[in-house]
Amino acid sequence: MRRFIVLLCSTMIFLMLLSGCQKEKNEFTQMELAQPINVELVVPEVEAVTVADLVQLEAIVTQQDEYIDDADDVTFEISLEGSMGLEVAATYEGEGKYTAVYQFPVEGVYKVTSHVTARGMHSMPSKQVEVTGE
Repeated sequence: MRRFIVLLCSTMIFLMLLSGCQKEKNEFTQMELAQPINVELVVPEVEAVTVADLVQLEAIVTQQDEYIDDADDVTFEISLEGSMGLEVAATYEGEGKYTAVYQFPVEGVYKVTSHVTARGMHSMPSKQVEVTGE
């Protein structure tokens, strides 16, 4: 009986060691890392913006050169230099383009940041817009 238990334990240990030496790759090494999302923030030209203008803000969202049409959340944060930001929701226009229309209330230098959450990733590029009086 003792030989049987020793033989059984030895066989189990041998099988466990053998299974640990498989030539197949495990799931972690076979997984490809997801490519990051790319966000192109498009804001009006510096010389062209006045307080009276309604301007269109755009975020063009891609991943591996393909448009993302299923972003979870896209907003534009707009803040006058030295003040708290205001968030404006974007709407999907097609071909990866998310837009919002905004009128800057006073002249000054604004920071526009697009916040894009898509496919488990977040991107937030920023640009400055200089707004002049009428």
